[in-house]
Amino acid sequence: MNVEECQYLANALQQVLGTDNVARKEAEEKVNQIKRGEPEKYAVYLSNIMQVDSPYPEEVKSLAAVILRRNISAVSIDSQDIQVENNVNLWERLSPEARDNVKANLLKVVSATTTKALMHKICNLLVEVAGAMYEYEDSAIW
Repeated sequence: MNVEECQYLANALQQVLGTDNVARKEAEEKVNQIKRGEPEKYAVYLSNIMQVDSPYPEEVKSLAAVILRRNISAVSIDSQDIQVENNVNLWERLSPEARDNVKANLLKVVSATTTKALMHKICNLLVEVAGAMYEYEDSAIW
């Protein structure tokens, strides 16, 4: 994992949470560029941002969980996603190694999270990951 790239994504998420509409739009575009260009790094970095020992504020961790959940969802594909027309969500585009990395990160997060709000978002994300695993990995058991 490249720490600077992860920090770049976390900073963009922090800007997305801001009140400046111009900065927020620019940050949203940065996040979408990473997703389109490097989906594996995008998923792994989002799962790293959520770690309890990461230096990011809880609202950034929560946003990372919500964004990753929306992108992994088998039911509703992000409208900003370049591959919507192919009905391909983020999970399907990840290599087995990236999927394993994301799953391992999420298991660490769920076992160490102590705040109710973040735990709720992480649990919702875990449900989507489990659903994606079931749908796309021939009923794999996590």
